Amino acid sequence: MSGAGGWSPVREPRHPRPPEIGGAKRVTAFMCLARVHALSAAGDAMIAVALADSLFFSVDADAARSRVLLYLFLTLTPFAVVAPLIGPAVDRAPGGRRLLTVLLNAGRTITAFFMIGNLASGLLFPLAFAVLVLGKGYAVAKASVVPATARSETELVHRNSRLAVLGGVAALLGGIPAWLIQRYVGSDWVMGVAAAVFLGSCVLALRLPRADAAAGADRVEASEAAGGIRRFGIRLAASGTAVLRGVLGFMTFLVAFGLRDDALWQVYLVGAFAMIGVLSGSAVAARMSSGAREESILQIMLVVPALVSLLAIWDGGLKGAIVVALVVGLAASAGKVAFDSVVQRDAPNADYGRSFGRFETRFQLSWVVGAALAVIPMSLRLGFILITLFLAAAVVLHLVGAENVRRGQPPPSLPRRLPERWHRRPGRDDHAAPESPSTGSSPPGSPSPPAASDPSESP
Repeated sequence: MSGAGGWSPVREPRHPRPPEIGGAKRVTAFMCLARVHALSAAGDAMIAVALADSLFFSVDADAARSRVLLYLFLTLTPFAVVAPLIGPAVDRAPGGRRLLTVLLNAGRTITAFFMIGNLASGLLFPLAFAVLVLGKGYAVAKASVVPATARSETELVHRNSRLAVLGGVAALLGGIPAWLIQRYVGSDWVMGVAAAVFLGSCVLALRLPRADAAAGADRVEASEAAGGIRRFGIRLAASGTAVLRGVLGFMTFLVAFGLRDDALWQVYLVGAFAMIGVLSGSAVAARMSSGAREESILQIMLVVPALVSLLAIWDGGLKGAIVVALVVGLAASAGKVAFDSVVQRDAPNADYGRSFGRFETRFQLSWVVGAALAVIPMSLRLGFILITLFLAAAVVLHLVGAENVRRGQPPPSLPRRLPERWHRRPGRDDHAAPESPSTGSSPPGSPSPPAASDPSESP
């Protein structure tokens, strides 16, 4: 059953059967998605372990900087494929979200298999590029499937946070044995195990719900008017998330280059605390969602790391790096969960793939820019100062934009290039501008009025 707006609730039976019948637990759509995502995250962690040894830790610092810059470029270029091709394919293909999830995991299986024996050859970077394209495409397809597993919009934050926590745990459980295999057997074996894990994810993806976009697209377009405030709110949430993603990339490589020459165990220690922060952030977002809107969660996640990085300037060493990495990881994770929920709540069902593809491209660009700045030699204290300044500026701009959204007054410079199928749902968003009678009472199946007649589109 497709809802009237951006989310598509699952059809629940009138008398749902109990969780256990005959000793077998009923497998829900969300459980299927969780299993697929867990295996996918574990496979990604295994590939990351194998690539990290080839690109970073096996060479000296100067060579590592040049390799990291090349790797950062490779992480950005996949979005030249994801945004214009994979995103629309997720929305347009019949059964596209499930089909794309299956095909992308199958492609990752094949790519990981061909990386066996080629980690030191010239094929490494083309294969790494392919696995990045497939991985980012999977992230878009997965985010588009989540609303089909939720009964209402209020469950979106919980679903996204549970998937994020599960993905972090699975990455940890996959990364630890991958590191042991890489250390004592070799990176080729790590790629072999990763290929098997991706194959399992591909098989499980066959049981996902269809989650078609086209099923309710025409009905939604015929019954709802465009909402400029809603679009501006999504863009505002995207800007805050992009800042958090950029700070996370900056912090990652700031610590990697700042501590690798002192003691490698310090890099692993800070990375462990960052992972704890990522896992904690997803859980914190779920707890906060019971008393705060997604926009408020994102605002808090901008303020807290700004204050913590300001205090860490006084230390300027390992202790400050641990605390900042923990809080930045928490804030970036919670902010991403909140943003995903905003898009799934406010964007039309028919545009999930395009929306996530477009915004994930911007987030990755922010991460690459932040990481590239950290490649420049600098002290940890200087890095903490830059983090504080970036986040403080983001807090001010985000608060100003949030006030405009609350008043229902987006800035005149609001871009108008978003898809035509962005609509406002009656009964949602107290801060949205009221609908005119001509747009709020259109019967299903009647043609939509021109965009200019909608007051939410006027300056």
